[in-house]
Amino acid sequence: MMSSLLWSMSAVDVQSATKNTLGCIKGLGKKRVEALVSYRKTHTLNSLEELLEVKGIGKGILNNIKTDAHKKVCTNFTTEKKPTGRKRKKEITAE
Repeated sequence: MMSSLLWSMSAVDVQSATKNTLGCIKGLGKKRVEALVSYRKTHTLNSLEELLEVKGIGKGILNNIKTDAHKKVCTNFTTEKKPTGRKRKKEITAE
């Protein structure tokens, strides 16, 4: 396994990375990851500098992507749905 200090992401890596992988990069939360994924659906990334065209990604976040700076807790993009409300107790009736 390569150290993140020695390895940096390329445009090809960002083009094919999963949402969960992108969600581990410092500064990329759900909205920015969704914007990046939406952008790469219609654009092929030839360089990381093209990411500056994505809403919410500036030079600081671009640098985090380049250096693969990870955050302590990754943003998780699971498909599980959260419960929408409290469960109702069943009424018990006497017969």
